[in-house]
Amino acid sequence: MGIKTLRSVAIAGLAASAALAFLPAAAAAGTSNTAAHLIAHTKNASQSTNWSGYAETGTFTSATANWTVPTVSRTTTTPNRFSSQWVGIDGFNNSNLIQTGTEADFSNGRATYDAWWEILPAAETIIPGITVHPGDSFTASVKKVSGTTWTISIRNNTTGQSFTSNKTYRGAGTSAEWIEEATDVGGRIGPPAKFSTFSFTGLTSNGANPNLNANEEILLVQSGVTYSTPSAPSGGNSFSVRYTGTN
Repeated sequence: MGIKTLRSVAIAGLAASAALAFLPAAAAAGTSNTAAHLIAHTKNASQSTNWSGYAETGTFTSATANWTVPTVSRTTTTPNRFSSQWVGIDGFNNSNLIQTGTEADFSNGRATYDAWWEILPAAETIIPGITVHPGDSFTASVKKVSGTTWTISIRNNTTGQSFTSNKTYRGAGTSAEWIEEATDVGGRIGPPAKFSTFSFTGLTSNGANPNLNANEEILLVQSGVTYSTPSAPSGGNSFSVRYTGTN
């Protein structure tokens, strides 16, 4: 996801990374979003140290998603944990990324939530005009207008607050993603937040059903522990994500 004041995110493309690893996004003071760092490929799903969800490759000029903001809670270890939920273009097989989403962190003894947008390599930009609470319904999209002009849009359907802005983006548009991410903090991928199960629904890429399949699935794995697991796609355009960590 986008880079926040407390964390930062950068994507290391699959093709360009010798380790084939994805890196995470970040939010909050000192955080930021990063491109996915893919580290392995299992029978079907890929494994990443910061991404979990689905990514499809091809040529893309738009991607949209709906989701409900999860609740994050305290864990028995590592009191400060971070996560973000977003839709974006690029980052899976290159170091570019345009994205927008929500942040759900548990740090300094409390849960915090916000909305943001980000274009790598710049840090994430918090959207002060949108308040975020667990259970809020969001709709977000990134769409190419023409040339290098793209529109970033995100709306809190629960409150009616929204943000839309045209930005300059020069990425190749070779992947589209719908991701739950462990945010980067202080230049390192942070420990994943313990989040409640939630769903991405009504997904589109290039204005149509992306028809997601198991080969496009990504599991978030750190130190041998699978922390975040997406479900099989429903109707090709929806899936849920659940926390599968041990604490």
